[in-house]
This record gives sequence, structure tokens and C-alpha cells, in this order.
Amino acid sequence: MEGLNKFLDFAFANKSVDGKIICPCLKCKFNKWQTREATYEHLILKPFPKGYTFWLLHGETSCVQNIVETPTIPQQNEDRVVVDDPICDMVNDAFGNFVYNDNVVNDEDICLESSQMMSDEIKEYLELMHDGQQSLYEGCDKYSKLSFLVKLYHIKCLCRMSDKAMSMILELLAEAFEHAKIPCSFYEAKKIINKLGLQYTKIDACPNDCMLYFGEDKDRENCKKCKASRWKKKKKGTISDATTNKQKKVPAKVLRYFPLKPRLQRMFMSSKIAEHMQWHASESTYEGILRHPRDSEAWKNFNLMHREFASDPRNVRLGLATDGFNPFAHMNVSHSIWPVVLIPYNLPPWMCMKSSSFILSMIIPGKRAPGNDINVYLQPLIEELKELWNTGVSTFDSHNNEVFNMHAALLWTISDFPGLGTLSGWNTHTGLACPRCNFDSERDESWPNINIELKNHQTLQEFMFLTGVI
Repeated sequence: MEGLNKFLDFAFANKSVDGKIICPCLKCKFNKWQTREATYEHLILKPFPKGYTFWLLHGETSCVQNIVETPTIPQQNEDRVVVDDPICDMVNDAFGNFVYNDNVVNDEDICLESSQMMSDEIKEYLELMHDGQQSLYEGCDKYSKLSFLVKLYHIKCLCRMSDKAMSMILELLAEAFEHAKIPCSFYEAKKIINKLGLQYTKIDACPNDCMLYFGEDKDRENCKKCKASRWKKKKKGTISDATTNKQKKVPAKVLRYFPLKPRLQRMFMSSKIAEHMQWHASESTYEGILRHPRDSEAWKNFNLMHREFASDPRNVRLGLATDGFNPFAHMNVSHSIWPVVLIPYNLPPWMCMKSSSFILSMIIPGKRAPGNDINVYLQPLIEELKELWNTGVSTFDSHNNEVFNMHAALLWTISDFPGLGTLSGWNTHTGLACPRCNFDSERDESWPNINIELKNHQTLQEFMFLTGVI
């Protein structure tokens, strides 16, 4: 009781908006403004956040500005969103636990050096909470500034709008509604949305798919195999300063890679998803029915071979799928781009195969298919998978409210038959193409009658099954 009163005295003395502060209880989760009496009651009934000893998330100014320059929480009633906004819950799931869990602040006397190390993360978190609690305009109780921009960005992605079109729309909205807090360009809007994290990295590649300028080779100018230049050739007629050579070099080929570790960590930051990530370890109620990969023999054999990995159900099991497609759709252009997607099989069957659960790992650029050189582009992913298998990564589990060492394993790959040759190097074009029986692909005497027999069956697969070929 003495400690609770001390905390309330400190919080209300440093910053109080209309006699209210942001309540830290597990119900409000740093999202709602409450009076002293309500905050006192909440913290009596609900546990105080464990490890939260550095008090800076209630609108305080004197303690925060001494450590990191952060935006202040709006002081006007009309600047705050009155209704519950799920965007604040999303931000708190993504960053809130990271700010105040045991892994971050576990010392009562936090030192200045450690707080400076966390300054960037804390600043981004407070800025996002500020935008999430700031109403779009005075009196608006439906959209906050952040939720409006996220919704608009979602529409842009679904409707495939260009950046230029978004900038024109935002400019029009900003001019038409001057009282609304709308950025005047898409560039300014992206600076706000990008604070949600999960960015991708650009890795230059050899135009002939020989190597990545990655790791020890990141500073090379030419391919170490084919000696091709890393950069695009200058177009004829371009004016360049020969004395200063200030013209920006453009890489000939760029791989977009999405780091895996932060994406797996983010899945455990939401308490609901973190709980579902352990579903596969629950007892099956449908014995003998294959409704999830956990019911397969491959899954069970993996558990027997790697008992230490299987002992913690939070360790992630992944599948990898890839295929090429033409991004220009109906246009008569020969172009092939290969996205690589990871599927987390810890989730229950009604979640793991939803597109929202897929993890985009990389986008291999065209215009030619990578073929057997796909291993060159998979290097960053393989390095991360090795680290996740051998050493793991420290992850906060918001469901169990603890930090654990998360490991991950790639169980299998998923592809069509030509993709099998690309991913594994298997010969899928000539003799001995079948990966199961290795039978030669030459036809025997019964094959000339295939056209006659096929008329009685709908598909070739049905014919092959009924005639005993498969």
C-alpha cells in the first residue's frame, strides 16, 4: 500500500491531465486515462506490471526528458480519443511489453547508460502511443491519427495504388480538412507507419545470380565469379561530373529480405497469438485423423529425434514454399519474380493456413527465374535458421509473461514439381525423375493405349491411380 501511494504521488505530481494519468494495470495496459481513485482501485485488484520500475508511460515530463527527448502526451481533452481504439492495443502488444518487461528493466536503480541504450525504442513507442491517442480532429471519437493512416495504407495495398496517387489524395485531404491532423504527403505518412517496425533489408546481388553482396562481400564492386559489375551501366546521354563523380550508383539487382527473428518474436508479443503458438502440443481429440501436420509421422519422428527441441512447445516449426509468377499479369512480358514464404505450423489448422499468418521471407527479383542459383538468394535465411536452431533468440512470451529462448526448425519445403527441381536440385526433366520410386520415365508397352483408357476417366491422376501406376 505504501509503495502504491508512492507511485501515485510521483505520477500525479509530474503530469496529470484533468486529474488523470495513463493507468498501467493489466486491464488498461497503458491505453486509458484514469483518475487517482480509479487507478488506485485497478492496481489493488490487478497486479502491477512486473518489472516496471522506470515510470515514464503516464505523461510524465520531468523524468523522461532527462533521459530521452520524447513527445509529450496531449494535454487537451479534445486531443485524446474518448472511445477504445484497438490501434493502441496493437501498439502495446508490439512494444509495450518490450519497454517494461523483466528483460528490459529489472533494476530499481536504473542507470543513465542503460536508459540511453533503450532511448530509440522508448521514443518510438511513446510517439506511436501519442499518435494512437491523438484524435484525428477535435471531437472525433472514431479515428485516431494513427488508426486513420493505417486504415488508409491498408486501402492503398488492397487497391494497388501508387505512392504518387496516395500523396495526391493526402494532399487533397489536408487542404480540404485543415483542422484534421493529416500529413500532406505519403512520405510523411510512411514515417509514422514505419515506426511499427518489421522493415526489410536490401541486399545487392550479381545480375547473373552468382553471389550476394552480403557479409564479407558487402563492399565488393564486382562479382567474384563472373566479374560482372555490381552497378547498372550509365545510360547514354546522362550528364555526370567527371571531377567529383557524385552520380548515385544504382545496383543492377536487389534482393528484398525480411528478417525472420523479429517476425517470430512479434508473434509472441500478442498474448492471444502466443497462446495459439502452443496449440500443437495440446492433446488431440481426433485420433487417427490427419487434420494438422502434428498428426503426421514426419512430425512425430522429428520429436523423437530432437527431444530437447520438442520439450518446449513454443519452439517454432516452419514450412517453406516458393514459386515464380509474372508481376505484369496480362501484359505480354517475360518476367519471373520468386517470393519465398514461411508457414508457422505451431498455430492451429484454422489459423496457420490463413494468409495473415504467412511470413514473407524474401522477394527474389527477375526477370529470369533463379533456377538452381536460388541457393545464392537463400543465404540470409539459412544463416538465420542456423542461428535459431543452434543458439536461439531471447523472446518475451506475453501469454506466460516471461522471457524464453526461442528456437526454430524448417521441417519441409512445399512446391510444384518444377519447383522441386529448383529447391532441391532434383532432376525433374529426364529419366529417374520420380523422387519416390526412381522409375525411368520411358514408356512401356501399355503406355500407347493411354489415350483410349483416359477417355473413361476425368483426370490423368485418376487413371494412373486406378491402373496401379500410383
